[in-house]
Amino acid sequence: MRQEDAYKLLAAFMILIMIIVPVAYVVTSPRDQPAPQTNEQQSQRDKYNPEFWVVNQPFYSISDALKMTPDGALTADYADLESMTPQMVLWAKTQLPVDDVDSLYKSNTTKIYFAGLQNNSFLLLSTMFPEKNDFNYIVLPGTNYILRRQDTGAINILGNPAIYTSDKVASNVLGIISSTNKTTTAYDLYEILLSKVEPAPFQTISSNVSFAKQFYMGVRESNGSYARTTAYLNLNSSTLKKLNQLKANSTQKGFAQYNITRSGNYTEVKISGPDLSKLLTEEIS
Repeated sequence: MRQEDAYKLLAAFMILIMIIVPVAYVVTSPRDQPAPQTNEQQSQRDKYNPEFWVVNQPFYSISDALKMTPDGALTADYADLESMTPQMVLWAKTQLPVDDVDSLYKSNTTKIYFAGLQNNSFLLLSTMFPEKNDFNYIVLPGTNYILRRQDTGAINILGNPAIYTSDKVASNVLGIISSTNKTTTAYDLYEILLSKVEPAPFQTISSNVSFAKQFYMGVRESNGSYARTTAYLNLNSSTLKKLNQLKANSTQKGFAQYNITRSGNYTEVKISGPDLSKLLTEEIS
């Protein structure tokens, strides 16, 4: 599968999760009637309840987010929209369901991370401005902050970042961020590859591609131009041959840089140029 197709499938899967109820949930127990409130008080309570904003685990890269992700992430994507040029933001919105997350929280997404886990599980982490919990929910019994969304049935735990996922994954994430001991996370699988690349406002990583054991891509703005880094573990020989052929014609295609570096089973390709669309459409496999 081409990486572009994988992005489209990932975005479609995310949209499906948020639009079609993933978990059938019916509340059958009686509830006490709340005390009368004015429309203004009710509206304010729906939009922001500070007591629910309990998570304080800021993430500044895909590595940070993977360290909050349970073991078994097949793919993961990260975008820091506030650190992107307007052109990059428009492109990122075609790769990740930013508009759908805006709708999910009725706010503006500033960072987004989505991981596809084993057994069709998922994890969405995001930050927003302004902070809101303007949706219908119930607080799970025995907790003060774990919210069951009434619109999708999924779990929301709010803070920096807001966590949106299934019951089991939510429990695993809470275990990771609250543990004082070393915990196995999705980052462990990708640590070697990620330790060799520089930070970027858009990052994606996968162990579910046909041309390598693991694949990474990062895109960033650099001195008025754009740079893309792709990195591979155990890249297959046919793809390496193709990448070298692409490099041979790089100057004619308008790239200022096209470097391929190999070290053991690690391959890194760095390209740069002023044309973002040309940079993004250059083949990776």
